[in-house]
Amino acid sequence: LQNCGNGNFAELAIFSFHPVKHIACGEGGMITTNDQILYNKLLLLRSHGINKNIGQLAENHGGWYYEMQDLGFNYRMSDINAALGISQLTRANINLQKRKKIAKYYDLAFKDLKSINTIDSALGHAYHLYIIQVKERNELYEYLKKENIFTQVHYIPIHLQPYYRAMGWKKGMFPVVEEYYSKTLSLPIYPSLSNLEQKRIIDLIRCFYSNE
Repeated sequence: LQNCGNGNFAELAIFSFHPVKHIACGEGGMITTNDQILYNKLLLLRSHGINKNIGQLAENHGGWYYEMQDLGFNYRMSDINAALGISQLTRANINLQKRKKIAKYYDLAFKDLKSINTIDSALGHAYHLYIIQVKERNELYEYLKKENIFTQVHYIPIHLQPYYRAMGWKKGMFPVVEEYYSKTLSLPIYPSLSNLEQKRIIDLIRCFYSNE
């Protein structure tokens, strides 16, 4: 099993630290690369295109001197956000195992329901999401919502968004992803989800399909 972001699959790998992700910093992310040129470029873009490396300066007016060598932005994560993320590294493996346990419980609970298709888990699946496919997606969503079970749809096909529709993209151009979107539903999955809470979710879904 190869580790994601180790450079064997792509020159750059991007990780999100959004609040719902495995390592949450509130916001922000991380890029890994084994390409020195790309690494130096990322350092410039991260902080307003500013370079303080003495060996890379066109001039040097003193120890305080810096140069803006590219059009960069403020992509720096705050120290507080970074500290939050680092603190979570100590329990990352434990939380991953909890997610896998929750996913396995879902798998077993829905195994006999013909109306629910679960997504086959690949080796090393991190279970950021637990997705099912159902024809009655909208009805099941509303049914669970009324019971204060908040599911989500991941994701709306990008070519159906107004910004891209204005460019000429339209419904029907990507039928496979549109079919997937029409049936997909993400169930609650997070490390602190208790057995009792998950059982209630499962019982409600099984009740919805009680005629099978």
